[in-house]
Amino acid sequence: MRPDEALEAARRAAADARARGAYADELEGFAIEPTDRVSTEQLLEWAVIEPDVEHVRSTRRRGGLITAVKRVALRVLRQYHEQANAQQTRFNLHAAVRIAELEERLERLEKGR
Repeated sequence: MRPDEALEAARRAAADARARGAYADELEGFAIEPTDRVSTEQLLEWAVIEPDVEHVRSTRRRGGLITAVKRVALRVLRQYHEQANAQQTRFNLHAAVRIAELEERLERLEKGR
């Protein structure tokens, strides 16, 4: 069976099951409330990318050799990775600050009602 045929067969089977009442759960009005809100400080902390070279390792057979090769590759590509991480961190921080500004603005507008 080809993938597109498998997809169609799965859709037909789901439609048949739905017609027999297999998916009869009533989900109207169902909502999951968030249990925890991430603080702005936590967002700012997560925004900074700080990779740890010590986490680069291999658990495969001959893992020591593979780990050494990976670490050499990291050292060779260090400038590229640092530039990429710096750009991503800069974007993350700007986005997190913008989110914090929008939250503060929303709070002020809601209080002004």
